[in-house]
Amino acid sequence: MADLEPVVIAVELGGSEGARLRWAPRPADDANGAAPPSPWELEAAPDWDRLESLRLVSALFEDGGALGAAALRPRDARGHDEDAVVARLVDAEGEQAAISEALVSVEYDADDAPRRLGLELWMDSDSSPRRVAADRAGEPGRAGDRESVPMRFRLGGVEGAGLYEILRPA
Repeated sequence: MADLEPVVIAVELGGSEGARLRWAPRPADDANGAAPPSPWELEAAPDWDRLESLRLVSALFEDGGALGAAALRPRDARGHDEDAVVARLVDAEGEQAAISEALVSVEYDADDAPRRLGLELWMDSDSSPRRVAADRAGEPGRAGDRESVPMRFRLGGVEGAGLYEILRPA
C-alpha cells in the first residue's frame, strides 16, 4: 500500500470557500461493527448559515488505493446535484486521479439512517463516470454534531472499508 499523507481539501461554495478540511486516510477498524475514528478534521468551522450539511466519505481499498470525498449541501438545496463536491482518488502507487466532477448519493433505511451510498467520479466531462458503491457495515454512531457510519466499499471489483460521516449545524 502506498504511504498516504494527509492532505488539505478546500471546497468552494458560490465562489468562496465553504469548508477547509484535512483528510488523513487510515484503515477502518470495523471488526466489531463500530464506527472507526474519523479521518477528517475541520481546519475551520464551516459557515453553517450557508450550509445544510457537510458529508464526508473516506475509504481504503484492498489494493492500497484510497478515496476521499467532501460534499457541501447548501441551504435550500433540492438534491445532491446542487452539492459542491471535491473528491480525491488515489491508486495503490499513490498516484492521484484527476476528477473533474463528483456526485454523492445516499439511500436511507426506514429509520432514516444511511444504508447505501454511491459515488460517481468523472475523470473528464466526455467520459463515463467511475462508480463507487458502499453498504452499511455496522451501526451508526454519533459524537456531537457528527454522525458516522462504517461502510464496505467497492470500486472496479476491489473491496474496501471506510466511513461515511454527516455533519450538521447544532
